[in-house]
Amino acid sequence: MFELQGVSKRFGTTQALQPLELRLPSGRTTVLLGPSGCGKSTLLRLMNGLIRPDTGRVLFEGQPLPPEEAAMLSVRQRMGYALQGGGLFPHLTAGQNVELMARYLRWPSERIRARLEALVELTRFPGEALGRFPAQLSGGQRQRVGLMRALMLEPRVLLLDEPLGALDTLVRSELQVDLRAIFERLGMTVVLVTHDLSEAAFLGHCVVLLREGRVVQQGTLAELEASPADPFVTRFIQAQRRVLERGA
Repeated sequence: MFELQGVSKRFGTTQALQPLELRLPSGRTTVLLGPSGCGKSTLLRLMNGLIRPDTGRVLFEGQPLPPEEAAMLSVRQRMGYALQGGGLFPHLTAGQNVELMARYLRWPSERIRARLEALVELTRFPGEALGRFPAQLSGGQRQRVGLMRALMLEPRVLLLDEPLGALDTLVRSELQVDLRAIFERLGMTVVLVTHDLSEAAFLGHCVVLLREGRVVQQGTLAELEASPADPFVTRFIQAQRRVLERGA
């Protein structure tokens, strides 16, 4: 689904991503994992063309992302993208946020209504809350709206950037269960950014562990634990385990 060939990215004097090679499988959930500042979100934004690589190229479905913004907008419609907190427009209701791109593309009203009803059922969002504004919704509800908006155009891939990071523990746990059920039901390609090992283990089929803009290791979490490619892999996993034990 995605392939990155010699991709690197610098912001000013900061090298956010070192030149890297990476292929992500189709129809699976890949988790970009690592400490803060390791390049996870930069990698995700490169995948959907929000930023451009300094070197190398990003391929989506076998084709390089186009350099022209107009062409990129068309490609981006095949990608769903959701941010931490939902990234909702505060002056639009929940329903208007979800429908925004479909209305921009002039979908027929009946198609929009049917798609919205399907997404409400899929995400277990309370239908009566569609008329509320983001400030009137709970954190979990805002995240569900963000997910519905990302799925509205029936994308081929879903990109999620720390989607549950701002939620309290109970709500986060409930949404993790719902997200895994949604991923399994849709059977689509998902790329998820998190720094949370337990979340990666619960949601991901494959883990890409990053450090300082480099891919340290890619594989299942069990493979990373059993055959670490670098001492950092073991240190990161053990540190995360200790945090979980202290929070238990």
